[in-house]
Amino acid sequence: MLETLGNAAVMALTIKNFFGAALGIFLGSFLGAIPGLNGTMAIALLIPVTYTWSPLFSIAMLVGCWKGSVYGGSISAILLNAPGTPEAAATAQDGYPLTQQGKAGKALKMALYASVIGAILSDSLLMVASPPIAALALMFGPADLAMLILFALVVVAGTGSRSQVKGLMSTALGVLIATVGLDPITTQRRFTFGSIELDSGIGLLAMLIGLLVMSEVLIQIEEGWSEVRVKQLKKSQNPDDQRVTWPELKGCLGTIFRASLLGSFCGALPGVGSITAAFMGYDQAKKLSKHPERFGKGELKGIAAPEAANNAVCGAGLIPLITLGIPGALSAAVIMGAFMIHGMAPGPMLMQEHPETIYGLFMLLILSDFFMLVIPLPLMKAGQWVITVPRSYLFPVILILCGIGAYGTHQNLFDVKVMVFFGVLGYFMKKWDLSPAALLIAFILGPMAEVYLRQALMISGGDPSIFVTRPLAVVFLVLTIAMITWTIYSQWRDKKALPIE
Repeated sequence: MLETLGNAAVMALTIKNFFGAALGIFLGSFLGAIPGLNGTMAIALLIPVTYTWSPLFSIAMLVGCWKGSVYGGSISAILLNAPGTPEAAATAQDGYPLTQQGKAGKALKMALYASVIGAILSDSLLMVASPPIAALALMFGPADLAMLILFALVVVAGTGSRSQVKGLMSTALGVLIATVGLDPITTQRRFTFGSIELDSGIGLLAMLIGLLVMSEVLIQIEEGWSEVRVKQLKKSQNPDDQRVTWPELKGCLGTIFRASLLGSFCGALPGVGSITAAFMGYDQAKKLSKHPERFGKGELKGIAAPEAANNAVCGAGLIPLITLGIPGALSAAVIMGAFMIHGMAPGPMLMQEHPETIYGLFMLLILSDFFMLVIPLPLMKAGQWVITVPRSYLFPVILILCGIGAYGTHQNLFDVKVMVFFGVLGYFMKKWDLSPAALLIAFILGPMAEVYLRQALMISGGDPSIFVTRPLAVVFLVLTIAMITWTIYSQWRDKKALPIE
């Protein structure tokens, strides 16, 4: 074990890999500060250029981009009450009032410190918890894994949609799209409609660029090309109003620690994500505060709690990905594609087959958290300029990058067509409150569920009772049925509660 850790340290702790993590944090912070953009979009655009780079450099950069974007969203949320990312909406509730009081520097730095502490705690949990969970996962058979993925699919159905039913519809659509191509066992064509290009299935990168990036551009173009209006911000002349004093930070440490644990828990659950974690963190901070009336008026704990919680999601979100092959968040689902590109299939065997790379990644992530104390500092001052970039300049550049990213995957124009198709599909899904996130995660998990399901049936000779005779499979099957039942009941209860006109 010590030899593995030593080799991992030698492999990971290099200037080149540090630069990759730092570059990711910078790009994520920069893009996260622009309303309408986010880390997932940035990761989707960056993945195609990582083909020829080393796995550690590439994945550290992509995870750094994710972390940076989560903090970057708070810059525009605090300065202009225009959250750069959805999870930053909770931060804006107390961040913007502080800006109106001339204390923007204090708010931005509290958000930064809470983000770093939350990220360090979460990454430490990732390093400690992943090996035992991976060892436990090795005990899973095909039937157990099939029921686990089925449960995960039902859980992620609530991702990105206000309606569980619409989330389930999006998940079912993702599983259906995943069946396009050659059958994994018999190699028969399925839903290819005579197209040779579809024999290998839908390209993941072209699909996610269209679903996540192009669709968002189309949505925002429809909303208008107007620039964000910037109000003149007043600045307090008191130096303490532009920094976080030690008593202030000390008073928030308990809140930060609790929010970090809450965010880590949310990150480890597939489909919960940083938006839920941020608002849950804010809510628990307000409920446990001795002065809840201060929240919404510029309370520092109202900034520290959501920022610690949503950054803690990043590290913990990799736990189910690395150990079970199930992404805990949308960005983790995109990063899963990067693992596969570099020949590392996430799941129980990942830490057995690539221990030095994975432990090296853990070390690199923890050390790179300290870069967040330095790299975003100049973006705090530049943030007000960044978020005023006219959409008429920004969106054409993004669309060009989308096309380049999709084409660069296999140097094939068919991938560009796939990107455009899913861009339009993602646009209509968002308009109809369907969930592109649930579709994408289901598309990734669907083939795995099919393979495990068919393996289990082959082992049992076609007897489906294998799914109710294995203890672990029964547990996940019961949880799945309970989740579906609760969804149906919740829909019925909400419908019954509506007033009769």
